[in-house]
Amino acid sequence: MQKIKILHVGEYVQGGVATYIKTLVAHENSNIENYILCSDYKSEHNWSLSECQVKYYEYKRSVANIPKAIYFIYKVINCVAPDIVYCHSTWAGFFVRVPLLFTRKRFRVVYNAHGWSFLQTVSKWKCCIYAWVEKTLSVKTDHIINVSKNEYEEAIRWGIDESLMSIIYSGISEEKEKNSIQINWPDDKINILFVGRFDQQKGIDILLEEFNKCSRADLQLTVIGEGVLKENNYKVKYGYDNVKFLGWVSHEEISAYYKAADVVVMPSRWEAFGLVAIEAMKYGTPVIASNCGALKEIIQHNKNGYLFSLKKGELTSILQKLSKKELIQLGKNAKLTFLQRYRAEQMINKTEELYMEINFSKK
Repeated sequence: MQKIKILHVGEYVQGGVATYIKTLVAHENSNIENYILCSDYKSEHNWSLSECQVKYYEYKRSVANIPKAIYFIYKVINCVAPDIVYCHSTWAGFFVRVPLLFTRKRFRVVYNAHGWSFLQTVSKWKCCIYAWVEKTLSVKTDHIINVSKNEYEEAIRWGIDESLMSIIYSGISEEKEKNSIQINWPDDKINILFVGRFDQQKGIDILLEEFNKCSRADLQLTVIGEGVLKENNYKVKYGYDNVKFLGWVSHEEISAYYKAADVVVMPSRWEAFGLVAIEAMKYGTPVIASNCGALKEIIQHNKNGYLFSLKKGELTSILQKLSKKELIQLGKNAKLTFLQRYRAEQMINKTEELYMEINFSKK
């Protein structure tokens, strides 16, 4: 049987989206050949595929750069001739599907928003526009993957065709990454870790403000990540002795930080899934998360972590009461949750079954 060519198209592919794509393309399947195309700017550059299977396009997010991005993406599509183009995130879905409104579709389209744009904490009129765009572009989409039940239900509520969609929970490999670094954090501290972009969605500002209110001297916060869309002054404003900013850490090394941490914090304002949560749970590290989006599907309060609302003071209250003994037990439960629900094999098998179904269904 001839291999099915899958072209994964993204915009700024780093963090959770990069991990998601890496998990899919790392799996060897004799019937599938993977390719990757993403922005050269602010994207992962370390992939398991050969150089000829990975392409980058020059792009920085702005209206003026959209035509150039679309032109280059279609240049690569014409060269690779994929059977399926898998669009990862809102802008990638826009770049690939807008031209299809005016031309004949020569390939199947799978779309994963990795967080619907209309679920952001923005004004209602903006959400309505985002939903209208998504509904319009769904006409040229063969299938939409939602990474959580919350995403699926919200998409239906906003008018996306239910028959186009399915739920495939994100998953990661249960194998422990080998790393060359040793993290020596003090045993007499409760070591808290944040991993993510410095933008409104991930709520780094919420965490820093709430952490700054804590009166405990035995809390140590380590922040991994940077701003994607714009620079910020968090490091200047909050770079005290008990708050360390490390910037981005390589995918190969970040496992050492998850293992060393006593707890991971996710103060997200909205979250399609929350890959950081299951990455932490894989290493038996519990998670403190806001009760938004899919996080409340992953985290069970007082069982494998803690949930809090974004009301001021709730996160501070949890931080004030942290106990290493309790965190150890929560971590054991977190590891069990990961093994039961979020292993990579489950995500990969369902995704590859979907490829086959779409590719061999009637054109």
